[in-house]
Amino acid sequence: MLFPNPCCDQVLFAVAVPTMTDRAMQTLYKFALEPLAETLADPNSYGFRIGRSTHDAIGQCFNDLCRAGSPQWILEGDIKGCFDHISHNWLLANIPMDKEMLGKWLKCGFVETKKLFPTEEGTPQGGTISPVLMNMTLDGLERILKERFPMRRAVAGKTVYDQINFVRYADDFIVTGKSPETLRNEVMPIIKDFLAERGLQLSEEKTVITHISDGFDFLGQSIRKYNGKLLIKPSKNATKSFLKKVRAIVRENKTATQDLLICKLNPVIRGWVNYHRYVVSADIFGLVDHRIFECLWRWACRRHKRKGKRWIANKYWHHIDNRTWTFAAEPAFRGKDFDEKYLKLEYAANTKIIRFKKIAAEANPFDEKWTGYYEERDGERMLNSTKGREKLVKIWNSQKRCCPVCGEKITSETGFKTHFVTGNNRKWPAIMVHPWCHRNLHEPGYLI
Repeated sequence: MLFPNPCCDQVLFAVAVPTMTDRAMQTLYKFALEPLAETLADPNSYGFRIGRSTHDAIGQCFNDLCRAGSPQWILEGDIKGCFDHISHNWLLANIPMDKEMLGKWLKCGFVETKKLFPTEEGTPQGGTISPVLMNMTLDGLERILKERFPMRRAVAGKTVYDQINFVRYADDFIVTGKSPETLRNEVMPIIKDFLAERGLQLSEEKTVITHISDGFDFLGQSIRKYNGKLLIKPSKNATKSFLKKVRAIVRENKTATQDLLICKLNPVIRGWVNYHRYVVSADIFGLVDHRIFECLWRWACRRHKRKGKRWIANKYWHHIDNRTWTFAAEPAFRGKDFDEKYLKLEYAANTKIIRFKKIAAEANPFDEKWTGYYEERDGERMLNSTKGREKLVKIWNSQKRCCPVCGEKITSETGFKTHFVTGNNRKWPAIMVHPWCHRNLHEPGYLI
């Protein structure tokens, strides 16, 4: 299938959607490859890896750049069409799996307008195994750079911080350096040779070298030093894209009821805010709230052109808690969990900014010595995700943090659903279960 490129509407990229059988088989091979991929992975690779996220990558950027003696120059790397151009020969020679099966997946091609387009390079986007193959292709670059630019120690035995640091998330990466000449003349040739061996190349237009005082964007965040202090904020592009999406939702719901509009806006606002809550985003959150207010005010005024501003304000905005202007409505339908008078719009400024605890670079989910570490992290993340919902935390702990249906751990990675159990002698009228177990519970004849 062909889809428009989000960066350029004139360019289409192919996505091969495997059959259910192929998807299941690819997932089986992915499970077999992941322990090896995790063991051989670069320490500061964070994309498509178990227990790692963009927040870990941003945290590593902060660690590498926050000190007074940290490197001041950053190489922003962009690999041209990474998924589309990985060499099939390299994959077949270096990926330890059934070569015939791998070859079939790589050469499967895609069908568009009833015509088959063969693939001579790249991994099929849409395949469940493709992210693991891409990671295994790019792993090793950080180790090569560390061997070429080892950590030095001062005469007194004091450690000198690395000047060449590498952080990668999927096919986006940065390399720090003490000077633009070092990055351009020493680091870039190493990267180009590494990529060329795998059929890849850097995009000359998008690969740039930037000074930290000018800042750079990475994974939706703007990273920059202000008077020697490193601050990470939501990037302008990320903020503009978010507000554009909000305006589109409001525009598409000109005649919708207020409670329906709130239901459509809240998940979008909540998702964006939760992503950016780990950085210096309080000012941006306030700005975003103001822009959304302006958008909603225009929406309300268009609906009541003959009414005055005070009437419109009293109809759509209410004094709730400590906020005078709260966009809220009485819901047309109340679920059994909803016991408040108003359905309220989510406000970004109400979200507490918290410090993200970065994962240890060497952590391996398949190594037994890290089992306790991952369990502790999962527990902390679950507690954060249920903060303010004490009943859920008590239910989770009463179940020993396991799903009563399948007996497996409930973590922030697995997610959870609340299932209400009636007509029993349980201490709690509800249980926490995995989403897939919750679906089974609602199958006819299923008992717990």
